[in-house]
Amino acid sequence: MTDVSDSLHFADAHTVVAQQLGSARQQVLCALAGPCGRPLFELLLGCCRKGVALTLVVSGEAQDQAPGIAWERLGALGARLHRLRAGAPRLHTSVCVVDGSVVLSGDLARLQVLPDAQSAGVLLQTNSALADDCALGLSQLAVQHAEAQVAAPEGLSAAPATAATALTTFDDPQQWAPPWQTALLQAHALALQADLADMHRTINAFDQAQDAAIGPLLRDCLDAKRQHLQALHAQSGSDETRTQADDAQAQFERYTQDQNAKPAAAPALDAAAQAQMKQLYRKLAMRLHPDRVEEDDKAEAQALFQRLQAGYENNDFAALLALEQQVLLTPQASLAPGAGASNSGAKRSPAQQVAALKERLAQHQRDRAGILRSATWQTLSTQSNWTLWFSQQARYLQAELQRYAQALGASSAPQAHQAPDAASATAPTAAPAP
Repeated sequence: MTDVSDSLHFADAHTVVAQQLGSARQQVLCALAGPCGRPLFELLLGCCRKGVALTLVVSGEAQDQAPGIAWERLGALGARLHRLRAGAPRLHTSVCVVDGSVVLSGDLARLQVLPDAQSAGVLLQTNSALADDCALGLSQLAVQHAEAQVAAPEGLSAAPATAATALTTFDDPQQWAPPWQTALLQAHALALQADLADMHRTINAFDQAQDAAIGPLLRDCLDAKRQHLQALHAQSGSDETRTQADDAQAQFERYTQDQNAKPAAAPALDAAAQAQMKQLYRKLAMRLHPDRVEEDDKAEAQALFQRLQAGYENNDFAALLALEQQVLLTPQASLAPGAGASNSGAKRSPAQQVAALKERLAQHQRDRAGILRSATWQTLSTQSNWTLWFSQQARYLQAELQRYAQALGASSAPQAHQAPDAASATAPTAAPAP
């Protein structure tokens, strides 16, 4: 049985691509959807130097020729280079097939040694069937749309078209959306959606641990702050102090309401259960993702997918198991790709499907960038020891309580909850920050 797996990489994307290309033994097929950066070029050059057969498909349009990238160097080392003619179909995502079993796709052309917060990441899939589809697709693309080979060694020419490589094409390059490119985009969208869900899971775990450690103390501090500002306004009567007092009152009420509205924390899961839940999430996401169904089923799929997201982000394995049972009871014809098309006549064309997937990927990128910029994620990125962090915050809040008490002229500080002790508190369990 062929092993099938996938993983999405951001900060370690260059390392992963370097490992895969460095371990290539026979053949690497690569096609770029955009200008090639030097990091990927150097890795491809390394493949040629060690004797790996390299086939490369690049755009022939001027804006796709990155400065300093000398394709002739690859040709001189035996690479088979194909430059697409002007007006040829444009790839929707870059792809690299290694030894007929590993498929790399995503931001390969823009690969950077240092992490790029704007990147959609590089998706690594171990899938021989997908690798075969991509190889056939790249062969067909080169045969039908490439110019003469660029600086190839003497006697080495492009393979002629054969029945095996004659896949379906579109006369209009704008409608070019072969199934293998759609499959790459779809897998990337699902992987990025799962990555976002994991980020939300980490944030939720941090919030729950913070509530348990310093939640009551934080509420006391917000309460003392509003009392202090109300007293200030009573003394001065100014518009400025009224605004400050009103803001503090609203902040206290929002915090109290948010705490009361939070669902009970799901039971902690061990590593094995978390791995099972992640596998189940990916399985259900493949079935329920709104982009995988036709218009008639989108509303139902969206509602179920939102339940899936909420259950996963809140670490609620029981909710995912219940959803799995519901989906298993659903007729096979429902919520499947193409379902509803015969009734509505609204089946999307391949190009429309690709456009929807690219827009979803762009939205996922924006969502991820927003999380990376958030104050909570900045804390998570710099504080690996949550227990120590909560202890530090508790000491700060205690000092704030004392300051407000002194400002109010109280004889003693307001009754506060005991600050957690860094040595005795229990460190929360959460997925590591990517």
